[in-house]
Amino acid sequence: MATPKEVSDRINSLFAEWSGGFTPLFFAVLDMRRLMYIRIFGTGTSGGSNTAGQKLPTKPYTPAYALIKQKNGRPPLELTGFLKRSFATDQSSVFNQGFGSAIFIQADEAGKVEGLQKLYGPIFQPTDGEQAAMLQLHAELLAEQIANQISK
Repeated sequence: MATPKEVSDRINSLFAEWSGGFTPLFFAVLDMRRLMYIRIFGTGTSGGSNTAGQKLPTKPYTPAYALIKQKNGRPPLELTGFLKRSFATDQSSVFNQGFGSAIFIQADEAGKVEGLQKLYGPIFQPTDGEQAAMLQLHAELLAEQIANQISK
C-alpha cells in the first residue's frame, strides 16, 4: 500500500503531465466533435440539424462546392467538402493547451459557417445533450486516470 507521500507524488506527477495537455478533457472534446459532426452533417440519407434540432436541408453526400440554390421553393443546401472534412478529421480544429480544450472552425471556413448560421441559426454550437455526454466522458476519463496513477 502506498504512503500518503507516495500518493501525493503520483498525483503531482499526473498534474505535471496534464499541464502539457489535459488529456481527459481533450479526448472528451474530440468525442463531442464526433457527435456534433453526426448531428450537423447527418448520416445515410438523413440530413443534419442545427443546434436547436431543426432539420437542415443538407444532402447526404459531399459535393465539390458549396451552393445554395432555389429548388421547388426551398433552398437545398450543399455543404462544401472542405468544411465537412475540416470539421471531421482535422486534429488542429480541436485546441488543446494546458488545461483547456475547445473546438474551433479553421479561419478559411469561418465565412461559410457564418453564412450558414445566418440562414439556419446556430449549427456549430453543441447541444445540451452533446455537452452532457462530453462532461460525462470527461468525468469518467478523469477518474480513470487518477485511479490508475494512484494505484501504480
